[in-house]
Amino acid sequence: MKRIAIIGAGASGLTAACYASGDGRHVLLFEKQKKIGRKLLVTGNGRCNISNRNIIAGHYHGHNSRFVDAVFSRFSLQDTITFFEELGVPFIEEDEGRLYPASLQASTITKVFQYELKKRNVDLQLHRRIERIEYEETGFTLYTAGAEEHRVDSVILAAGSCAFPPAGASNIGYDLARSLGHRVYEPWPVILPVTIPLKSLHQLQGIKWDAAIRVEVNGKEQERSVGELLFTAYGISGPVSLNVSRSVNAAVIAGKSPVVIIDLYPSMSGDDLARRLDRLWSDGGKKTGFSLLGIMKERMPEVLCGIAGVDPEKRVASLTPADKEKIAGTMKNLILEPGKPRGFQEAVAAAGGVDVDEIDPATMESKLVRNLYITGELLDVDGDSGGYNLQFAWSTGAIAGMAQ
Repeated sequence: MKRIAIIGAGASGLTAACYASGDGRHVLLFEKQKKIGRKLLVTGNGRCNISNRNIIAGHYHGHNSRFVDAVFSRFSLQDTITFFEELGVPFIEEDEGRLYPASLQASTITKVFQYELKKRNVDLQLHRRIERIEYEETGFTLYTAGAEEHRVDSVILAAGSCAFPPAGASNIGYDLARSLGHRVYEPWPVILPVTIPLKSLHQLQGIKWDAAIRVEVNGKEQERSVGELLFTAYGISGPVSLNVSRSVNAAVIAGKSPVVIIDLYPSMSGDDLARRLDRLWSDGGKKTGFSLLGIMKERMPEVLCGIAGVDPEKRVASLTPADKEKIAGTMKNLILEPGKPRGFQEAVAAAGGVDVDEIDPATMESKLVRNLYITGELLDVDGDSGGYNLQFAWSTGAIAGMAQ
């Protein structure tokens, strides 16, 4: 009987277990936590953003962009939809092509996988951390933190990245891959809030606002996104901020000086906004900050006027053309300098990981170690926010499982 060890019961490990089981194979699924799929439970704000309708290589990053195309040609979005429908989990689609289980509950996914593991006789080993793997031509020996030994014929390394430790993430997968001879690009956090040191902006903490954000380095646009923005006690968050955080952090880590430019009125042209402001400023007796309350949430007028260099207590009648231009300019182009990137503690995913040039995308087998397979977030592939990383995990896990 062939013995297969899968290390990690996250998205790719669970999928691999489903596809590897059967035909007399003994599948052991090791998970260092007390439950499976802990990170799945927090994705999509607890609703599990399971994939995206727009799965193309352009939404992925890493040192080898061709690898992603090869993976999805082997196991596509449609294959994923079919797989989950067969498990009794249909999808629904929301904004920007985001796909969720129809129940809109991440717990649906983990419960369905729990059922499938039992049904398929997968030997689930919870609270078992694999500390070391030894390889010989005849197979592998796995050593747990409790000094247990397990002899297996093949290993699927699906331990996930080091992003978001509150859900159990760690560096163990990278360490195991390195110990078996693989190159690992140094991980760094992506899809996370952006730090803005400007203290006056922190006064807007808790305010949500639909905005457009672009990131520029030396006047050249790096990325642009439109959506909901959340002001925080340390900067900005929300979907639109998460979407551009990779470009921001990549520039900062590279020693460059990016700027984040926020358009608070993306549906209006500069001229349209100027006309709107002229109407608001028809009553010269109003204070400038008060005059803007009709188109802003509380606290925003005072903060934005301050950033523009105009006293919000100043009467509208006293505003100069330059004052008006500064206010309108700040509303359409709020230029902010980001600070030091926030850490893995808040990151949804990690860039970097195992060099995919050392992996066969047709099987996910290592080109260096026979019968070793590496999947999911451990690889040097990270996707944009919106279900892209989970799709890569489902696909690579399925491919590795089918290769057993």
